[in-house]
Amino acid sequence: MMYLKQKESDTLVSLAKYKFLCSSQFTRLGLYKNKGDVTNLLKPMTEQKKPLIGVIKFPTDPTIGKLEYIYYLTKFGEKVLLEDLDYPQEKIKKVKSKPISTKDYFHRRATIDLHIGLNQWLQNNNGEIKFLNYYFDKVGTIKNKDNKSVIEINRFYLENGKSFIPDISTKFRVNNENYIFLFEQHNGKDSKRLIDQLHIHLLAISQDVVSKKFKFNKSNRVAIVCEEKSVKDAVIQRLQKTDVFNTFHNFFIFKTNDELKEDFFNNWTLINGEQVSFIQKSNSNLSNNEVI
Repeated sequence: MMYLKQKESDTLVSLAKYKFLCSSQFTRLGLYKNKGDVTNLLKPMTEQKKPLIGVIKFPTDPTIGKLEYIYYLTKFGEKVLLEDLDYPQEKIKKVKSKPISTKDYFHRRATIDLHIGLNQWLQNNNGEIKFLNYYFDKVGTIKNKDNKSVIEINRFYLENGKSFIPDISTKFRVNNENYIFLFEQHNGKDSKRLIDQLHIHLLAISQDVVSKKFKFNKSNRVAIVCEEKSVKDAVIQRLQKTDVFNTFHNFFIFKTNDELKEDFFNNWTLINGEQVSFIQKSNSNLSNNEVI
């Protein structure tokens, strides 16, 4: 039995829940007062003989400078959670492979920020996440190059056999109602790539792909968060002129990362430009059967 201070066990639970966290995310979760505290206070857990927490360090980025370390739960940390804290195994986001490329660093971090924002809003409103899967969540193991049995948990298949992986798929419950959302975190300025992605989401909604997979009686919604406001505006304008989206305006909501930091719940934008809340009651029937 390992003796842990409350803050240490809270840290392990947070890593089990979010999978990867950097210093600023720990402070956002209220676990530590400032980023400097995180490095110092996590040191004993990362440097002991059997470390409970692993650290991923990045080379300094020439344009951005020093990147924050990313922390994750080790096998020993997982063992302590299961045996000493009676934490349910199915709620632990296991880390299968540690490396995170610098290219994926900001996207992955922003995706985890979405999870934190959703979770904090739900906690403040007596709601709960039933499940949440990231694009980098996998099950299975790679035995060798030719014998892969790794499956991306977030992969969805369309009727034409093609598939797509949203950044997050989640089911949550609030105000006695269940919802399923897919999230896309869009970094950079490639609005065409995002429009192509949203055409795939539109097909998935019209084929009830997500609802069927999760045996859910309503269509999912798609929340898109853009790093650049110019991309958000350009994509919305383009979709307003795209006929196939006409009857699907209520299924897509948009924000920028900055808008999300200000307020998770309010001021999302529909395709028609209307400002709505995150789970507004839409006029359209969400059990949609229209075919595109």
